[in-house]
Amino acid sequence: MPITKQPSDVDYINYLIAARCDVSCVKVADCYSTSEFSISHDTFNRFLTRQSLTPETLWAEVEAYVDRKRGWLVLDDTILDKKHSKKIECTYYQWSGKEHKVIKGIGLIALIWTDGITSFPIDYRIYDKDVDDKTKNDHLQEMALTAFKRGFTPAFVMFDSWYSGNENLKLINRLGWFYFTRVKKNRMVNPDAKGNVQVSSLNIPEEGLEVHLKKYGFIRLFHSLNRKGVSRYWATNFLPMNNEDRLVLQSICWTIENYHRAIKELCGVEKCQARKGIIQRNHINCSLRAYLRFEVNKFLNGVTPYDAQWQIIKVGISEYIQNPKYAL
Repeated sequence: MPITKQPSDVDYINYLIAARCDVSCVKVADCYSTSEFSISHDTFNRFLTRQSLTPETLWAEVEAYVDRKRGWLVLDDTILDKKHSKKIECTYYQWSGKEHKVIKGIGLIALIWTDGITSFPIDYRIYDKDVDDKTKNDHLQEMALTAFKRGFTPAFVMFDSWYSGNENLKLINRLGWFYFTRVKKNRMVNPDAKGNVQVSSLNIPEEGLEVHLKKYGFIRLFHSLNRKGVSRYWATNFLPMNNEDRLVLQSICWTIENYHRAIKELCGVEKCQARKGIIQRNHINCSLRAYLRFEVNKFLNGVTPYDAQWQIIKVGISEYIQNPKYAL
């Protein structure tokens, strides 16, 4: 008779690393049931309900792999799609950059450290205003202060225009960090001491333009065009920045987009359909730590997360090809 085994967060993480299906306690329990031991789906459900996995558990695992005295910090948020679910807790209607419209989902705000080659998640927050009454900007400031207390001195901290409000910029200044951020086209700046104008009205040279940001101070402003020819505006408190530096930082900003894509495609971060908020939170925590294991493997062995998961999938496919169960 199989021995009943109590699951751990590592058991769940290992399932997420290998799974290429919807995530449920029934499926994970099925994968852990063998002739020697078994874990029921109720046991997994109780485990995910009673745990309280926090961002500190992520930091405890990633701390040894980051260099707090170099590299860049990149912050952004993504929406975990729950538009087909009506009763999942901690979901709100939010703007989705992927869908280009407002959808129902869980807001995940991530802070990653990167050296340009590897990208490690070091902190995250879940936007749940009805529980903690915090805005996304509150979460940015909280994570920035936490990173400062942990001893990070990044070359730059980078974030999207949503987080480029004056209070956030002033906080980064107080921490002694340089920032590089997008700003919206209607931000008011004074380029010549003659009055404030919208940044979209300026003729910004390739090497940038030093201007005074309204109610803030002096910044250097840059302009670029995306692939569709739409204007984008960038700002930094590092006034000597040149266009070459701007291009490098702009490319590094994309690392967090690759990170968000990977945690969705490889780690099932948005595939959990449990209704309870605590299960969703614990699932997200384990998904991010699953990605961390992929990235550590890349750091140590040079194997990309996508290649690593293919090696897992290939085993199952190869076994089936050798003994196809549904052959005619």
